[in-house]
Amino acid sequence: MKRYSEEQIKQANSMNLVSYLQSNGYQLVPEGRQFKLAEHDSLYIRDNQWYWFSQGKGGKTLDFLTQYEGKSFVDAMRELVGEPMEVGDNPQRQQKQPRAQREPLRAAEGLMLPVPAPNNDAVFSYLKSRGIDARKVKACIDEGTIYQTEMYWQLNEETGEYEARRCSPAVVFVGKDAEGVARYACTRSTVGDFKYDAIGSDKSHSFTIPDGNSKAVWVFESAIDALSHATLSNYAKTRYSAHRVSLGGVSPAALMQFLDTHPDVCYINLALDSDRQGREATEQITAALSERFGAALGDTIRVYDHPPTVGKDYNEELVFRQERFREQRRQAQQNPPAQNFGQNMQPPWQQAR
Repeated sequence: MKRYSEEQIKQANSMNLVSYLQSNGYQLVPEGRQFKLAEHDSLYIRDNQWYWFSQGKGGKTLDFLTQYEGKSFVDAMRELVGEPMEVGDNPQRQQKQPRAQREPLRAAEGLMLPVPAPNNDAVFSYLKSRGIDARKVKACIDEGTIYQTEMYWQLNEETGEYEARRCSPAVVFVGKDAEGVARYACTRSTVGDFKYDAIGSDKSHSFTIPDGNSKAVWVFESAIDALSHATLSNYAKTRYSAHRVSLGGVSPAALMQFLDTHPDVCYINLALDSDRQGREATEQITAALSERFGAALGDTIRVYDHPPTVGKDYNEELVFRQERFREQRRQAQQNPPAQNFGQNMQPPWQQAR
């Protein structure tokens, strides 16, 4: 039976947590020789240590992955040092392989996926600038539904063949079928508004964030809106399970396909944009659902209209709410309460021994 040795666990805990967070898209705020996590300013990090004051917990790098990111012990160890080793194995042979090499993305015949870039740095930076939680992005990258490209396919009219040409960094949102085969891909530039669907894309299998056996689904026009809503769920007092489907526009094809493969879903939340096109599409999709479900609509099947409460789409709402939170935090820092927290409010590495 394979297992992790004490030396491997020690190695995992000694890995630099600051470097791990930066490479995975977290935003860190420097404060002397330590850092604060931007999304939770009571969580401090230094080297391979962390402490979260508001939760009263902390530890080393391995503990961060299991306690903050919610990974299992085995998944956290694989992330940090690779696969477990047999007793007597040479540790030098235990080299962590990139996930893309362990689980290559399978594509349907005719779908020309953009060529993956060597890393996803620009993707993390771009989606972070849109306010999206780095953990949500990383989970999608691990599932193969988000990756970075710096190439696009262009038809050579002389040869009649498609050729890969270099372009500025772009994020690719992938849609898969029930067997995990990629059938759709939308590319969006990280430095402009340019976007396009990959050659051979099937919009009935657009970008989706599944959530187990949930009976609820939220429907958005774009992948970024779906990710924005998933990020907004972090701020809810109570979390509830829900799938998130992007339409890649306003066609209901992806929703109808999703309902075909998820017959237990009975709560459909339409979260299209608040502009004229989004409102008209919501009416049309509601009519299509009424035709599909007939008398069951309103009885066993419930359809709700949830346009964003702020801005045109859910990304604008996310950015607005995050900016409001930051402003409230700045005001609180400028007018701190008259309290003396003393030594107990210092991270463990600053407290007197």
